[in-house]
Amino acid sequence: MEADGSVSEWDVIAGADSAAMLAFTEGGTDVVLFEQFRVGPGRTLLELPGGYVGQGEDPEKAAHRELVEETGYHASSVYYAGSEWWSANSSRRKHLAIAAEARPGGDPSWDGSGAGFVRLLPSDELLEFLLSGDLTDAGLACRGLMRFAISKHDDAALEKLQATVRGLLPGY
Repeated sequence: MEADGSVSEWDVIAGADSAAMLAFTEGGTDVVLFEQFRVGPGRTLLELPGGYVGQGEDPEKAAHRELVEETGYHASSVYYAGSEWWSANSSRRKHLAIAAEARPGGDPSWDGSGAGFVRLLPSDELLEFLLSGDLTDAGLACRGLMRFAISKHDDAALEKLQATVRGLLPGY
């Protein structure tokens, strides 16, 4: 039912929430991305590591798990940057975490649907990349970066990364 009392039919997209990780390497010099073929656009995309949140799983932990599974990278410090609706006709949420000091810690462990390539993007190219619209979680990442830039941190690695992120954003 609509706000004015009228009735219309909608397809509602239901399913598990997802979580993505915006992971910066030591010193904030690069962002860890995952390149893979995506069936919707019918082409290879460079994206944030991410995937579904398991039943009962904490979204921040899911984002870190996805980072490890897709890239083999681990992070020393993680900031949960919140979530947003997947779309207006969805019951799903997309969560974002931001990681500081991500470093390789082993081989990726892809399942049948997750094979691809680990790529590093220089962090000074991140904003232009997000604004290009060539990845699926660009809006989520932009919102998360803004939230991270204005938040308070008790963790030294996150404070250091925050200074880097602020330097990437116009007006800081």
